[in-house]
Amino acid sequence: MNRLTAIGLVSLVAYGLLIASKYTGFVSAAREDRAGHTVSATASPAGDSSVQPANPEPRPKAQFTAAVPPQTYRPSAAAVEFRATRDLRAYADGLASRKVSLTGDERYHLAKALEECQFAMNVSEDLVAYSAKQRRQFIATLPPNDPLNARRISSYDLQDSTQRCARFQGTKISPREIEDLYAAAARQGDARAQARMVVAEGPKNNVGGSNNGNPQPQRAGDDVSRIIELLESQDPEAMLIVGQYLSSSEMAARLRIGPNGEVPEPSAFLGAFSIVACDLGTDCSSFVREHLNACAFGGYCSATSFEELYQNFMASPWSHQQALRYRQIIRNAIDTRNWALLGLIPQPQQQGNTGTPGQ
Repeated sequence: MNRLTAIGLVSLVAYGLLIASKYTGFVSAAREDRAGHTVSATASPAGDSSVQPANPEPRPKAQFTAAVPPQTYRPSAAAVEFRATRDLRAYADGLASRKVSLTGDERYHLAKALEECQFAMNVSEDLVAYSAKQRRQFIATLPPNDPLNARRISSYDLQDSTQRCARFQGTKISPREIEDLYAAAARQGDARAQARMVVAEGPKNNVGGSNNGNPQPQRAGDDVSRIIELLESQDPEAMLIVGQYLSSSEMAARLRIGPNGEVPEPSAFLGAFSIVACDLGTDCSSFVREHLNACAFGGYCSATSFEELYQNFMASPWSHQQALRYRQIIRNAIDTRNWALLGLIPQPQQQGNTGTPGQ
């Protein structure tokens, strides 16, 4: 699986991990370790930040049009149809029929549709039969005569990719086509596609990585600048994609955030980015699947907002309080453009950066 396609898989499972952490003890471990997460700014010099580069090797960059922030954060027609359709094959075919004239937003959602069905078709059985079997097994787990059962079944059907992708049965979906669609959308200025491209390229900049367990700076200064530009776009979904990357265990361990230079707890940091993304999105459309999963699999169907869902179902009280603190740090960084609050310190522009090799 190539790096760009893997980002989609990360997006699909990130909140599954958040929900799972409620039951598997991750939160408890985080609570026990929380005293060790704060690091003094004076004890951790800026040069130790993972986002400050250590002589990164030059590499070609994808050239993007500046991210186009939407005039409002209401979902587009393509986004609404993508969420609502029960037949992603018809949806994808409709967009592909006018592929040459697609907007960046439409190209992005065509890529998402193909990507979702590529993952769904990884099952080794007949997709239609597999979908029906999974649905029967789900219904068998519901308590008899529960008044929520009809709503839970409806939520299950709405989030079930195998049903949405059933008409792709027997079709080969090319990972390269998905990658090309995201790249084209990024070139058209779609901030979400640009975020996926930047995050997909991130591992290539792993100068030190986890070699011998020694944290070393990871990202070149211009990569940090690109992340900052995406956060400045205030596109909710782009911010969430960047947040998923920054809150990964490896990256979070290298960041120093806030006025005191603390190390963020990954799960709460992801929750904070999610809440901020929801703050910026008028209908919080990026989190429809999380609401559906909570209702279908957890029986929690009453949340009226993502923050309510996060507080009451996805997070422990401690994680929720941490997420609210991190949320304020993230909002302060965005409002004041003080990106050092998130540990994002781009390398100063150097002479000769226009193509003349450095010494």
